[in-house]
Amino acid sequence: MAECVEKLPHSCGSSDALQVFQDDHTGVFTAYCFACDTYEPHPYTEGGKKPTKKVEKSAGKIRSELEEIFHYPCVDLPDRKLTKESLLYFGIKTGLSEQDGKTPVFHYYPYLKDGEVIGYKARLTPKTFWAVGNLKDAELFGWQQALQTGAKSLYITEGELDAVALYQALKNKARGTKYADYNPAVVSLIKGGTSAKKDLAKFLPSLSHNFKEIVLVFDQDDAGKAAVKDAIQVIPYAKTVHLPAKDANECIIKGFEMALCNAVLFKKERPKNTRLVWGWEVEEEARKETKMGLTWPWQGLTDLTRGMRFGETTYLGSGVKMGKTTMVGVIAAHLIIEHGIKVLIAQPEEPVAKSYKLIVGQIAKRVFHDPNIPFDYPAFDKAKALLSPNVRLLDLYQSLDWNTLRGDIQEAVLDGCQAVFIDPITNLTNGIDAATANTVLQEFAQELAFMAKDLGIMVFMFCHLKAPLTGPPHERGGKVFSSQFAGSRAMMRSCHLMLGLEGNKDPDLPKEETCMRRLIILEDRAFGSSGGIRMYYDDKTGLYHEIREV
Repeated sequence: MAECVEKLPHSCGSSDALQVFQDDHTGVFTAYCFACDTYEPHPYTEGGKKPTKKVEKSAGKIRSELEEIFHYPCVDLPDRKLTKESLLYFGIKTGLSEQDGKTPVFHYYPYLKDGEVIGYKARLTPKTFWAVGNLKDAELFGWQQALQTGAKSLYITEGELDAVALYQALKNKARGTKYADYNPAVVSLIKGGTSAKKDLAKFLPSLSHNFKEIVLVFDQDDAGKAAVKDAIQVIPYAKTVHLPAKDANECIIKGFEMALCNAVLFKKERPKNTRLVWGWEVEEEARKETKMGLTWPWQGLTDLTRGMRFGETTYLGSGVKMGKTTMVGVIAAHLIIEHGIKVLIAQPEEPVAKSYKLIVGQIAKRVFHDPNIPFDYPAFDKAKALLSPNVRLLDLYQSLDWNTLRGDIQEAVLDGCQAVFIDPITNLTNGIDAATANTVLQEFAQELAFMAKDLGIMVFMFCHLKAPLTGPPHERGGKVFSSQFAGSRAMMRSCHLMLGLEGNKDPDLPKEETCMRRLIILEDRAFGSSGGIRMYYDDKTGLYHEIREV
């Protein structure tokens, strides 16, 4: 999908009808002149000045644009064989050609949140999309209408026009019967099949609460089949259908309306359960030699754990200000430089600029966040060139919600991230009473373990610890135990590896001792290892140096 970045004059004589759009993923600019209905694939090749930064629209400007679209007409779409009545049911608006005032050129699909329109997805025929407003927190297309039907079955399509087509077909089939006054519940994914897992995971509680049956009416191409597999991971009880044409709208266009209705009403089926397998089906895979995982930044820990592996979750806990956050940068930088892995960093207790500085510092072997240490600009610039295309940061200072974070992780994975760092996970429970917080962490730990396996990613979670019941606090050399982790029982059940960072920051001790740390293995599901490694924190470079036993 794209976003409108500015309006320019056009050769047809218009002063501002040429709207320039930038694709979210590729960054490519294209344009369309609303005055003369002309598509311009290269708007900046002649005369236009490419914007140096994204143009931010004010809230008032966005409201004005949404209000303007709201007053656009709704008309039949003859080429799609969709009626005004069906389109109006979903609130779809139409932009007409300025040349003849009759030909539909644009479709505007409304997206809502809590019953209010927060944006429109705009479509320029045949298949160019951009957003007006903000669709980030939007509900599924047609969700409010689906809730109002009272139906027990929900049909989910990949695109908005497919949703309209299926709705129209089912309404036509019901004409003249006792079901004529009932509306079928039909919705569409927000960004097509590629967003199936993200969209459905985000709305899973609402889907299961409001509907007894979920039917996936996805496209019949390879992309649609892949989307079905993604959706089944989220909703394993969902049913699928085989359509007589590529998608629901094409069924209408080709005259297969009755066959479409029969498919979704009477020929629903559950995909084969691929979770149950016979032993002989995995013999070949089981007979392969087990390989070492990716190296840790410290050889001693690699030896103990046999390395880091995709599909696994790791928890690390320490006392207050013991260097837990520094560990995020150490491990993330190591994965990027040594293994070429893109990472997502979610540190709600740190401004994103500081998080970025810490990771750059690990690559440059410099400290950039301490004003007492001169800022080494050449070292920073050299290191950032290696880092910037491989790290994404979540900009949610002091605010972290699991429903939102879940979607952000899935989106980052689609963008190529293979490792996720969450520091600290206890930020998820801010403002929640202790009993509820423990429940939230239990659900979070279990679901995140599932996500790591399903998405094939590494997840590292950093935790605050409960104070020891007896003995010195963690900051004064107190031992770290698994039971001291917030939500510890759930974490011990769900995690693959649990680590503790120990040390003593007693100001009466020599600096050499206060900078010593011990990283210990508390739980190791894969190999049952125990022990740990000793490290020294160099406050001049920001690095943890492993101290190998002689």
